[in-house]
Amino acid sequence: MQKLSKKVEYILDKYPETRNSDILLTILIWTIFHRSKLKIIENDLCVPVNALYDLPREDNVKRIRAKLQNEENKYLPTHPKVRKQRGIKEEQWRRYLGYNPEMRTPDPEKQQAQFNNLT
Repeated sequence: MQKLSKKVEYILDKYPETRNSDILLTILIWTIFHRSKLKIIENDLCVPVNALYDLPREDNVKRIRAKLQNEENKYLPTHPKVRKQRGIKEEQWRRYLGYNPEMRTPDPEKQQAQFNNLT
């Protein structure tokens, strides 16, 4: 069985939407790597209470995800609101997404002020 950190990293890489939700991340880890512990009841995938002893806990998944994002700058959130809630600096996030953080939409008031200083 793979270590939990490898499972978390695999899911974060393959399913970018899980970078924004620890619950979704945990559900996909359970569904993909621990399917035999889950039951189908009336066409719904369910978690039997006793299976919780054998499944990775959400707090452990969250801790690993946070370490990857905060310390290793990997698999950063794809949604700006989540990035802001988690305190990830905008420059770091923009760089991760492939933007040059120095290249921003110019502020029209600053441009006008700079123009006025030239004349």
